[in-house]
Amino acid sequence: MLFLTMISPFELGVSLQVYTGMRKPAHLFVVIAALTFGPSSEGTVQSANIQLPGAMLDLQIAGSVDHEASAKIEQWIRETASHVTLAYGRFPVPTPRVVVVPSGSSRWGDNSPVPFGRVTRRGGETVELYVDIDRPLADLEYDWTATHEFSHLLLPRISWRQKWISEGFASYYQNVLMARAGHYTWEDALQKLEAGLERGRASRPELSPNQAASEGIREARMKIYWSGAAIALLADTRLREKSDGEESLDLVLDRFQSCCLPSQRRWSGVELFTKFDSLIDEAVFMPLYRQYADTTGFPDYKDALRKNIVRDQILAVRTSPH
Repeated sequence: MLFLTMISPFELGVSLQVYTGMRKPAHLFVVIAALTFGPSSEGTVQSANIQLPGAMLDLQIAGSVDHEASAKIEQWIRETASHVTLAYGRFPVPTPRVVVVPSGSSRWGDNSPVPFGRVTRRGGETVELYVDIDRPLADLEYDWTATHEFSHLLLPRISWRQKWISEGFASYYQNVLMARAGHYTWEDALQKLEAGLERGRASRPELSPNQAASEGIREARMKIYWSGAAIALLADTRLREKSDGEESLDLVLDRFQSCCLPSQRRWSGVELFTKFDSLIDEAVFMPLYRQYADTTGFPDYKDALRKNIVRDQILAVRTSPH
């Protein structure tokens, strides 16, 4: 059930330490306004609590929204946030806030029903989603933006120098989780992964992932988003093959959540991957880091993407995480 309260946009919380998801760069003044000021006007906010395994989400819908639209948004957020539980059975952080800001797609120069999203981590985790609330529920369910943003919560805050890890793992899981939830067929998910990885491979081949992160999203967006996704794919397939299916990236993240989330500090890429390796019998993550993080070009992902375990295990539809 949704309740009405009065709230200032500044109470919603704005942080410069954000992870953003956009299909393509929006008009610069729109992005600056969104990141600087958050929701654009003071007024009514409709709120609801959404219970998921391991978490209670605080949903806030900014602005005046009718009952039908607010019920649709609540249903969509419940379903989309549930996608993340298909990694290891529970939501990764216990009390996230989800702020939905009604915003027409045309404002962003994009026809997407969710043209922009971000995660902030000041005073707790907040997922902010700019949504065309006039679009039907089916359009929202098929859109990947919210799944991408919720997937950021599987990891702690990462140093900007290794932003390719945070964006890459979220890009990998947005497709994996959409397939597991049944919104994509495995063929669709595989095609989307391959298309994204190819965009990453073609982007700034003279840069390593760490160099791309230093250049920034504006200069090396596809390299940042998809080099990390390639490394997530390589780690996941290697873990599954080495263990005959007993290990996976899901299970590493499960153990990491049990020990280390929510986290109040910023992790370097080396710290994070070293911790991941401490949670398994044989190191996988730091060898990949040493091989690719400071190497120009792009991780060699093609053989991994063709493996049957991608279709049969990683992208298989699930009603539970196992």
